[in-house]
Amino acid sequence: MLRIGYCWNVLLYYCLCSGAAAQTFNIRVDPQGSVGNSGTGWSIEPTTDGRFIAIAAVNYLDSTTQLFYSSVVTAILIDAQGTVLSVERVIDSLHATYPGWSNSTGRRIDGGFCVGGNTFRTDTLGNWISRAALFQFSSDGSHEATVAVSPDDQSWIGRQAKQTPDGGFVICGETSAVGNALEAFVIKTDAVGNEEWTNTYGGEWNDYMVAIDNAEDGDYFSGGQARISASNRQFWVQRLSNSGDVIWDRKWGGPFPESNANVTVATNGDVLVAGSWSYGNNALGRRYLARLDPSDGSFIWQREYGSQTIDVALQVVKEVFPSMDLISAGPMAQGLEYFGTLFRTTSAGDSLWMRYYQYYDDVVSNGKAFFRDVEPTPDGGFIACGSALPVTHADTLQYTQDVWVVKTDSMGCIEPGCHVITGVETQITNLKDVLRVWPNPVAAGSAMQVSVELPEGFAVQGQLRLTITDALGRLVQEQNIPSTSGTIPLSLGEGLGVRGIYHLHVSDAQRWISGVSFVVE
Repeated sequence: MLRIGYCWNVLLYYCLCSGAAAQTFNIRVDPQGSVGNSGTGWSIEPTTDGRFIAIAAVNYLDSTTQLFYSSVVTAILIDAQGTVLSVERVIDSLHATYPGWSNSTGRRIDGGFCVGGNTFRTDTLGNWISRAALFQFSSDGSHEATVAVSPDDQSWIGRQAKQTPDGGFVICGETSAVGNALEAFVIKTDAVGNEEWTNTYGGEWNDYMVAIDNAEDGDYFSGGQARISASNRQFWVQRLSNSGDVIWDRKWGGPFPESNANVTVATNGDVLVAGSWSYGNNALGRRYLARLDPSDGSFIWQREYGSQTIDVALQVVKEVFPSMDLISAGPMAQGLEYFGTLFRTTSAGDSLWMRYYQYYDDVVSNGKAFFRDVEPTPDGGFIACGSALPVTHADTLQYTQDVWVVKTDSMGCIEPGCHVITGVETQITNLKDVLRVWPNPVAAGSAMQVSVELPEGFAVQGQLRLTITDALGRLVQEQNIPSTSGTIPLSLGEGLGVRGIYHLHVSDAQRWISGVSFVVE
């Protein structure tokens, strides 16, 4: 380890500061526990008792039969402090199982969860086929049932499911069972998975449906991507009746292929759309959000955000209570590096903040990772899930693609107060241990020492600095520090108060690196 030690002499003045912050954490979960296997977190949901369920697709090797499964649907139960409590796998001796697309999980009326995905196996002729499936889990992540809901000996890929007000379920996806092109589908079932109706949608080209949600009157909204020519795809949103008939159909976009329209329904019934607006055939685009009138699909507003870059599609958008702000999540690429992105706007689409997240360890130093889903949490923060990836093939010899879960506060910070550090949008999520302060709590008028221990080989990007913020998110003190080893005295001004919670941050010119809380008595 590269050790950089500081003795920070703090003169503390009397005032009363108070406040509360959301619990934050970063975890990388490898349910299989063996090198070379992979896991991807596709959705995250809160339980009724303050815990979280992450739904993932994970490779699985049965140690008894030595059968290898390309994917098994896996439920990971996580407590409010980020401790993994249990891992539940959907094991079927004949099938691989897949948990759909981003935000593929819907909460049930009884507190359990339903995942829309598919099984994968060979048919009677030896052909590999998929069947859409509902994977049912209890509120603690225990697997209750798997129900295949599409015809046998045909290929149907499920992407997302929701429970309906009558206690049944709807699942959407795409199928090759109709004609030569892929068509979108919606299947409605009763409460135990018996099919009530199946409808397909689309044209002569491949069409995809990745999201479905309930309208307030028993109808449904579906979202995906419609191919309108051999070289172009557009956003696609439909309103469907309670029997699956099309009430309205909306396609829009530019001259280049757009992403999927990832839809959710707002509390007032409006349709929220997340994705990316394309500026080229090489995945170049800008983040995109829209709000549609539920009566006819017309725009209430639509916005693009950020600069043009590759792989920036927002995968999901959800409401934040009670403000009715919007939170969205997705990937972001910079050269060979991938980041998770969280983006908060007002209900009218005005940008509030956008933050990027990466991780760092001894094997993979450039933080290739991304988010697939995000959920507001009862403490006012957010929890996101996705994948932490190997960067090169050589990395897989020591490192696996793992499920990645990050919990932030309401400002998207790993340590409260990160938002006041000028010029820093990216946070390294897993270096919390490199920063230490003592004594903690610290008495008024006494000295506090600060130690920074950066990993060996860590490349500092520009000037290192230490920042103190108070419990109300206000800047108290900021000071540059050298990026060389040693211990130096640092004095603070008179802005630091006493009797409260404070947050110390270390950052460079580009990234928030670590943070720690301390208490002044």
